[in-house]
Amino acid sequence: MEQTTGETSAVNALEISAEEKSKKSFFSSFFSTYKIPLFSLVLFGSFALHALYPQTFNFGFKRQKTYRFKSDSLGFFIGDISFFANNSYDEAEAQIVGLFPPKIQKKVKRVIRPVLILCEKHQLDPFWVLSVMWTESHFKQEVTSKKGARGLMQLMPATYMETLSYMRTNNIKIESDRGEEYLRYQYGHAYNDMGYSKLVGKLRNLEVGIFYLKNLLVAFNENHYYATVAYNMGPYWTKGQLKNNLPVGENNHYLNKVLKNYYHITKTLSQTTNVTFIPRI
Repeated sequence: MEQTTGETSAVNALEISAEEKSKKSFFSSFFSTYKIPLFSLVLFGSFALHALYPQTFNFGFKRQKTYRFKSDSLGFFIGDISFFANNSYDEAEAQIVGLFPPKIQKKVKRVIRPVLILCEKHQLDPFWVLSVMWTESHFKQEVTSKKGARGLMQLMPATYMETLSYMRTNNIKIESDRGEEYLRYQYGHAYNDMGYSKLVGKLRNLEVGIFYLKNLLVAFNENHYYATVAYNMGPYWTKGQLKNNLPVGENNHYLNKVLKNYYHITKTLSQTTNVTFIPRI
């Protein structure tokens, strides 16, 4: 039986419609049967890729390209520096680690990113913090002094608890409280090296120490020398000396060690980058 053009079009349309309906029926049945396994597979694959390539698969977290420090946050005897603006995260970290003696570079490498991130957060000279840390703990994370001072920044338990309580009372967001996924992404190697629970403890100790140092700097009118002595001798002793016109920092063994370490870290940068030094007060 011959079909007219109109009939042929109608038949073709019906055939196409039936074919599409068959396809829809197939896909609808397929997804209703396999949607949970497929979703699980995609989710598992995402986490697996995230674990292998945390820089790429970051679940919405973003990291800026360079560390950003205001000019007035770099103090002690370092003035203007374009080092951080001219180097990426990884480049800045690698170059700073290379400034230390080879025998301690491995220890410095384990803490350099947390130190720089937290110093940037609180706008504190990271070279100063590294110099204090080198003097206090030699970058040994588990060390406890004879007097009971603990961790990288060697804080006394009472000072640690008081400072932490102040931060929480004043709603100062603490880096270690930001959740496991954030810490995994932001701290990469440190997270893989220590694990979540241990990293939380180390970050908290480090941030409390940095925040305490920052507050000493404010208390002593941005004088890094007085703040350094106060970190070792205590703020009340230091203020008492100043109030009674007694010397602070003269022939001070602790301050001299911090200054020596600071100079060791920054002397190479002063020769290769835009660094100016401010004479000692």
